[in-house]
Amino acid sequence: MDPAADGLDGREIGVYTSTEAHHTVQRSAAVLGIGRANVRLIATDDHQRMDVDALREAMRKDVADDVLPIAVVAAAGTTNTGAIDPLRAVGEIARERGAWFHVDGAYGLPGILDERIEQLFDGLDLADSAIVDPHKWLRAPVGIAATFVRDRSVLHRAFTQEESPYLEGSFGDAAEARSSLDGMGIPYADFGVELSAPARGVVVWSILREVGREGVRAQIRRDNDFARHLAQRARESDSLEVLAEPTLSICCFRYTAREVDDLDALNARLFRRLVQETPFLPSATVVDGKFAIRPCFINARTRVDDVDGLADAVMRIGDELRATAPAPA
Repeated sequence: MDPAADGLDGREIGVYTSTEAHHTVQRSAAVLGIGRANVRLIATDDHQRMDVDALREAMRKDVADDVLPIAVVAAAGTTNTGAIDPLRAVGEIARERGAWFHVDGAYGLPGILDERIEQLFDGLDLADSAIVDPHKWLRAPVGIAATFVRDRSVLHRAFTQEESPYLEGSFGDAAEARSSLDGMGIPYADFGVELSAPARGVVVWSILREVGREGVRAQIRRDNDFARHLAQRARESDSLEVLAEPTLSICCFRYTAREVDDLDALNARLFRRLVQETPFLPSATVVDGKFAIRPCFINARTRVDDVDGLADAVMRIGDELRATAPAPA
C-alpha cells in the first residue's frame, strides 16, 4: 500500500480542483493520507477557469459510486495564467455536497483590491478556508503565508498539543488550551504544526504600516496594468500572440510566425536566450498545449519601459531564430 499515492484504507473519498490548480493540492493530499489518486482534476473553460458543470457532474458521479466528496479547492488567481475560478458557483456546489470549500489565493487574492476586477472574487465569503502568500504580491520575504479559516476551533482540534511536562496548557477536557500567557495574545502554536516560529506577522504589519491599504491597491492596479499593456503590445504585433488574456498581473504570450512549423520549439529556444542574454527573467509555462512566455508583474521596481523592453527583446530574438528555423514540410 502507498498512502501518499492511493490514500489510507477506508471509504473512498474525493478532493476536487481544476487542471490549472497548483501541484500542492496533490502534495497536500499525499501528506494527509488522502492520496494523490483521490484528487479529481476538473476541466477548465476557454478562460482557464474551473468548469462548473464539469465539477457538478464529477461530484454527482462520485456520490453515485459511493465516493465521499470532502473538499473542493478553487483558485483566486491560478499560477499559470492568473485565472480566477467562479468562486460563488463552485462554493455553492461544495456546500450542496457538504464538502469543505478552500480558496487558493496564494498569488492572486490581493487582486481583490483592484476595484476594476473586484467582482471576480464574488463568492469568497463562502470559503471555509483561504490562503494568501504575502511573500508574493505584498513583496514580503519568502516564507510568509497566511491561512484564514471560518471556524478556528477546527485548527484547535487539529493542532493543539497533548500534555507535556515542560509546556503549560493542554487541551484535556477544556474547549481549548489554557496558559498563564493567554493574556499576551493568541497562542499561534495551537493553530498550526509549528511550535516555535518566527514573527511573520510583524513583517506583514510593517509593510501595511509603511505602504498602507491605498498604497498596496495602487501597486496592484499598476501591476495589472503592466500585464494588460503587454497584451496590447502583443495584439498590435504580427509576430506576438496572447495565449491567455490577463485577469491579474500575468500575461502569457509567445512569438509566432506562419512559416515556422514548430512554434513550441522556437519559443523554447527563444526563452532560453531571453533569460541568458537580456535583463528580463520571466518564467515559462504551457497554455492550451502551447509553450508560453509567462511574465508575472509583482516587482515594485518594474516600469512600463521594462514591459516594452521585454516585448521588444522577444520580437528581436524571435526574428533572429525565425531566420534559421526549418520551413513547414
